[in-house]
Amino acid sequence: WTKGCRVSRTMTILVATKAERMRESALLHAAQRGDERAIELLFREHRAAVAAQLTHMIGDPASVDDLVQEVFIAAFAALPGFRRDAQVGTWLYRIALNKSRNWWKAQQRRRHREREGHSTSQTEPAGPEEEVSKAHHLERLYDALSQLPHRYREAFVARHIQGMELVEASRHL
Repeated sequence: WTKGCRVSRTMTILVATKAERMRESALLHAAQRGDERAIELLFREHRAAVAAQLTHMIGDPASVDDLVQEVFIAAFAALPGFRRDAQVGTWLYRIALNKSRNWWKAQQRRRHREREGHSTSQTEPAGPEEEVSKAHHLERLYDALSQLPHRYREAFVARHIQGMELVEASRHL
């Protein structure tokens, strides 16, 4: 009986997974034809995952909303040409990677200008020592990450910050 339950659960998961893929395929097809409701649904279904990914990649929550918008603007502009050789989530992950690369490059240029010219003083946020220490460590981490080539930074973020398994990180990257 236990073995039968496991098989039944496995079949249920496989059927649900297949149904989800079929639903997403139909939704994607409608979005590619310009159906605004389908586009909105794609956005709603993937927005949180894209935002979490970007938060992990750049470490600057203040910039995440803008980058999420940039990801979806780029995705929806390219949607008619999407060949479906990848899942939508993987495709959006790749677009987000590119947007985070651009963000890092812009940050490096900004930091370089600040170092060369008129450096602005930054005040530490008020709060308990632990929060200040944590913020300082995160700042140092993302400063160090900014020095890495993008492919190493992305691999580090995928494995150690997002907690992806090696195979999953390889597939996404």
